[in-house]
This record gives sequence, C-alpha cells and structure tokens, in this order.
Amino acid sequence: MPKILFIGIDFYAYTTEIRAAFERLGYTSDFHPIEHIDFWSKTAKKFLPGPYQKRLDAYHARIIEESAATQYDIVLFIQVHHVSHANMQRLRELQPQARFVLYNWDSLTTHDYRPYKPFFDHILTFDPDDAQAAGVTYLPLFAIPAFYAVDRSRPKDIDLYFVGAIGSLARFEALEKLHAFCEVHGLVTHFHLKCSPAVQLMLKRKGKSLPGINGDSLPFEAIIDLIERSRGTFDFANHAQSGYTMRLIENMAAGVKVVTEKKRIATEDFYRDDRFLVIEDHDLSAVPEFLAKPITSELEVERFSVDNWARQLLAPAGESQ
Repeated sequence: MPKILFIGIDFYAYTTEIRAAFERLGYTSDFHPIEHIDFWSKTAKKFLPGPYQKRLDAYHARIIEESAATQYDIVLFIQVHHVSHANMQRLRELQPQARFVLYNWDSLTTHDYRPYKPFFDHILTFDPDDAQAAGVTYLPLFAIPAFYAVDRSRPKDIDLYFVGAIGSLARFEALEKLHAFCEVHGLVTHFHLKCSPAVQLMLKRKGKSLPGINGDSLPFEAIIDLIERSRGTFDFANHAQSGYTMRLIENMAAGVKVVTEKKRIATEDFYRDDRFLVIEDHDLSAVPEFLAKPITSELEVERFSVDNWARQLLAPAGESQ
C-alpha cells in the first residue's frame, strides 16, 4: 500500500477521520501533530515565543530524521507555517521520491504560505479567492460520516444554534444581534461560545454578555445532539475568508438549514433557497419565514464527504477536480 507522512493540525476527531478516509482509498498513513496544543505549549507559545519556536524546530527535526527509515509516497501537510524552511529542505532531501502536498485550512490573511511554494508539488486551499490569488488549487472543506448519519426524525426544539470559538469581536456582535432578534420574534436559540480567559475579560470590560459563554469546547456528541434538535444554524466566520466554514458544510450534509453572511454561496450550484439564507448588514428579517419553510429540494451532499475530499487531495496536480 502507498504510504503517507501526514503532518498537520490535530483538530478534534478530524485527523482520525481523514486517516480513515485515506485507508479506505488504499493508503496507510503516519501522523504527527505539527505542534502540541496542551496548556503548557500554548502558554510557552504566548509568553516565551523564542524558546518555544526553538523547541518546535527541534521537534520537527526529530520527526524528519525519523521519517528517513520509511520511504513515503506522499508527504502531506495541513498547514505548514510552523515549520522552518531549513527543516522543509531537509525533509525534501530525505524523501526525494515523495510527492509533497500542502492543504491550507486558513486563509492567506491568517497565514501566508506562499513562501513555502518551492517545497511543494501541489498546494490546495479551502479559500477560492486565495486559490486565484496564489495560483493554487481550490478544494472546499468536508463533512465526516457522523454528520450524514444524524437522526433527522428527532423533534426540533431549537430554531437556531451556534457552536464556535469567539476569536473576533465582530463574530460576538453578530451573535448579539441574532440573539436579540430571536428573543423579539420568539425563536429559540442555543449558543456554546468558547472564549479564552482573555476574551472573556475583554467582553466583561465592554459590558457584553450572551448565554452560552464557556471556556471549554463542546464534546462532539453534544454537537450532534444539537444538530438533531435544531432547524438551523448560524454561520459567521471568525476571520476574513472567502472559503466556507466547516460548520456550513457539516450542517449542509446533515440537512440543517444555514443562515450565513457568505454572499458567495448564492452563486454555487449547490445553493438551494430552502437550505441557505444569505443575510446582509445583519438584516435578519427573513429568518422566521426561512426557518418555517420545510426543506423539499434535492441536493447531492456526498460530494462534500471526507472520502471525496481525500481523493481530490491526494490526486496529482491537474487531476484533483
């Protein structure tokens, strides 16, 4: 079986699901997190960035030297900005036969990966504007099998739910407006807003509060429970990006309506007006009617499965569409 050296962000259950998709496609993979996300690592990254980066470079160097014992067919990175150019050059020297693939889960405005282009044979991004600007391949994000398997027959006692981190004041203020609107119109909401201590302090100083502010992530099973109980979800990105969020794709796969500020979606071939509502300038007036209307349209959502994503990701450049 062809082998993949997989280095990337270790994000909830997604890494396991991506590797399972690789296996179903006939690949084996060895995974290494690109950085550790435990409390001490996060603290060192914030307060001791110099020593942290030196330790991270040494960690990457160990992975790279140990990889020499295996001849990989593909070296895959999901995000690469944590890795030094010297370490990338060494990895290419040790794996000369491998095809190097980079997938970008963030936009260029968050992490500029263009200086790494010489190290890769194929670069893909979830952001269509970035794909055009950087001359790389556009590949949207995916939904894992659990979202296709939700129980759609459960009674709906929530009109709109939102689960996500508060990384920007703009996202919090959009949720504030949504919550106030739903209160006035008798719509039931459920929020789980993950906020760091610093963000919680900032909100407190500004006199801002919403139900559901929490310091912890919501367990995956609880997210599935919310999806099964909800008519719709609210989609508002944390960062400036043209790519669709994981939230949007997962809820589309699960048959949950999506209220989004992403205007681009109205131009997509998968857009259906009973599944998506695009709002502009926080105008929520169409939300009650949208949520009351049942979904009757047909949509082939399997195209957004993790297996289809993995198939396109691993295909040689020029064959991924």
